[in-house]
Amino acid sequence: METDQLRSRIVYIVMSVLFIVTVVFNDFIGIAGIHPDILLIMLFFLAMNEKPLIAIIMAFVFGFLQDIFLPGTLQYWGLSPLFKTLIVFGLIKLLPFWYRLKGFLFYLSIFGAMLSYSILYDLLYYSGYVKPLVILYRYAIPETLYTFAFLLIVSVIFPLKNRSNK
Repeated sequence: METDQLRSRIVYIVMSVLFIVTVVFNDFIGIAGIHPDILLIMLFFLAMNEKPLIAIIMAFVFGFLQDIFLPGTLQYWGLSPLFKTLIVFGLIKLLPFWYRLKGFLFYLSIFGAMLSYSILYDLLYYSGYVKPLVILYRYAIPETLYTFAFLLIVSVIFPLKNRSNK
């Protein structure tokens, strides 16, 4: 029991350090203006390993932190907390289904959830400036691939699924 708590604390410390690195070095880790969403990765870990209420509250808090610390316009404040809370709520509702998925299908469903988050967020964020098809191939798909690559790297060290299946 204590090793599970220690392990989950280490995971969240590592993820918090990654977020701090993302905030500090945001311009340096960007590739052609595309940045990974480290907070979304943290929220996937929270949704799979913590109690639902904690995960939903932290989704809102982390989304608000993203609006504060990462560049963006004041006009869209609240968009990150809204969509991060919605995606975590959806993940929590689908957890029984996700725990039954194995290997490739599990990660494909994670990718699908990330892609749907990116599409919805980017469609609203860039709605008055860029055409929807351009948003899809210029922002949503590259951001999802970049974030998913980070998730795969972190999940090699810290598996995404909790063994106890809370």
